[in-house]
Amino acid sequence: MADHPSTDTPARGLTGLGRRVAAYRTNRGLKVSELARAVGVSSSLISQIERQQSQPSVSTLFALAEALDVPVDAFFEEGHPGRPESVTADGQYVVRKGERSTIDIEGGVRWERLTPLALDSIDFLEIVYEPGTESHPQLYRHPGTEMVLVLQGRLDIHIGFQRNELSAGDSIHFPSSLPHRYVNPTDEETRAVTVLLHEQYY
Repeated sequence: MADHPSTDTPARGLTGLGRRVAAYRTNRGLKVSELARAVGVSSSLISQIERQQSQPSVSTLFALAEALDVPVDAFFEEGHPGRPESVTADGQYVVRKGERSTIDIEGGVRWERLTPLALDSIDFLEIVYEPGTESHPQLYRHPGTEMVLVLQGRLDIHIGFQRNELSAGDSIHFPSSLPHRYVNPTDEETRAVTVLLHEQYY
């Protein structure tokens, strides 16, 4: 994998992500070099992620989750500034748009969780791709199943050698074990809702 550190100011989601990666690594007794080897990236990238100096790509995020034996949901920055973790004004069921837990990912990709709390076997997310961004330059794979509904803009989802062009209202379902990547090739923001089903061991 060829991840390149971002020079942008770390976002709120990145702050929580780096802190959580370091905590899970420490709890599992792993050295930075051991985690880097398991993920397939450099030790310096892991250190930069933990110190909030770099954002992981989507593929690195999934690899981190697999190496640390946690769902990707474990890396979300919880709640909304000023609110206790996992508590919203509407109680335990409703998530208001401004109170979503988020992850900011390398290259202008953001995940926003649509459930108040992390769920054991499924992630329900809105994903945002800035103009011209992609999940990763190369195809990647991970355990589970993905379902996507495009709400706004266009999203090209590459699965193996096939490119699937999705516009607003289009949807797709495929095994995450197939090599894939997401691309927004346009000069407009793309938004989509996705459901990620985990493998049982997640």
